[in-house]
Amino acid sequence: MIYSDNNNPREDSVFLRVKRAVRCGGRGPVTGPIQMVDFLRDFRCLEEEQRASGRKGVTHKQFVKLMEQYGTKLREGDAAYLCKAFDDDNDGYINPERFVRHFTGLNQRRHNAVLRAWASLPKDAKGRVRRNHLNERFSETVTHGDVWGTFSSTVPREAQANNADDDSDDPTLCFEEFLAFYATVSVEIPLDEKFELFLLREWCADSSRAPVMNSTLREWGQGGDPLAIGKPLYVQDVLDHPLGLSTKSYNYEHMKRVHPYIPPLPPLQLPYLSTMRKDYREFSTQERALSNTLHGR
Repeated sequence: MIYSDNNNPREDSVFLRVKRAVRCGGRGPVTGPIQMVDFLRDFRCLEEEQRASGRKGVTHKQFVKLMEQYGTKLREGDAAYLCKAFDDDNDGYINPERFVRHFTGLNQRRHNAVLRAWASLPKDAKGRVRRNHLNERFSETVTHGDVWGTFSSTVPREAQANNADDDSDDPTLCFEEFLAFYATVSVEIPLDEKFELFLLREWCADSSRAPVMNSTLREWGQGGDPLAIGKPLYVQDVLDHPLGLSTKSYNYEHMKRVHPYIPPLPPLQLPYLSTMRKDYREFSTQERALSNTLHGR
């Protein structure tokens, strides 16, 4: 799933009002990330039901009804605008991938931070994340209760169908739910740097690039250790060895910056314009003489 661009026309005031209503909780006291994840689960459940019955996906009427169930009050024009915005084929069905991408939209930096946190989660042999295994990687933070309460809640019906061949009682967690959770948390953190630091520390994902065992092991060739010193060392040799180069003999050639070729500006050949040449012609000698008031005296 690619990240959502903030300059997309669908990210306008109408759609932001819908996400704010879902986030603030229009039904019951439960608010915050749980509402966003539940809305996404219900949307996917509705989509699976439509496809199971032979239809293409979620219709406009079902889409508007789902938003109204989560406390969104839309006028008729706003509802028609949202349905048309996410109906790419103009056939009366909502494009699910486009809607989910904008519903959980983040900028590139925050989306990459969520991807790094997702990559640090423990996965099983098939590469799936178990809900009950999240606490193995999760550190103690202020959102610990929200994470556990969100991802350990009732499993949606399409998740049960997808895990029908799985013998384990522990359901899996999809990346969309994980992204929807932190898309809600992202609203409360204005700075990208602060959100990235918070997320990577929360999942201990900031040290994922540390060297592992034998990653810095030297490759020994036929001559033995490549870093071994093959001659005896004496104190006088160490004293005579310069620690650096003198500034007089320092070569700055490799430090010269290579600038790209910039063609010069074209010469300014503007027409010479003046009051005399633009508005008046040059007077003749006779006209100059006639203009002299003392000419006839």
